[in-house]
Amino acid sequence: MTGSMRGPAQARVTISSRCRDPSCRGRLRMSITRPGTDSTQCPRCGAPFQIDADAELAETGRVRGCTVCEGGEFFIRKDFPQRLGLLLVIVFAVVASVFYFQERIVATFATLAALVVIDAMIYLFVARVTVCYRCRAEYRGVAYNPGHASFDLATSEKYDSASRG
Repeated sequence: MTGSMRGPAQARVTISSRCRDPSCRGRLRMSITRPGTDSTQCPRCGAPFQIDADAELAETGRVRGCTVCEGGEFFIRKDFPQRLGLLLVIVFAVVASVFYFQERIVATFATLAALVVIDAMIYLFVARVTVCYRCRAEYRGVAYNPGHASFDLATSEKYDSASRG
């Protein structure tokens, strides 16, 4: 989204998170329509779930702090299923390998070029999602924040090692 204010035609912010109960880990979704505290229940186990949206998130769609865990570090990724992306790469690699084994070099490179075109289409047309490093809550429909960069393994490891003890 561009600009600082959200118009009525723009999508509202949705938050997707996991249940805090380690035995459940059900998927929860909430929409932010106004600042303040909002609550729901986990659809799998019924555990209460509460978020506290600040005015900036509700009004401008800009994420500064996580409403789920109060974390302050985020990364941005494409809102595309990562397993599907991996499956595409594997299928195209197998097909290209078969063509290469059959010594059909043009078909091999055509297969790989088709994967590049598909990847470019995904890159151009799939929206971004902002993800909290600490709890992995996903924010959709938010304004771009230049303070959030792509995934950084060192930052992720910091939170993973803190959660293990």
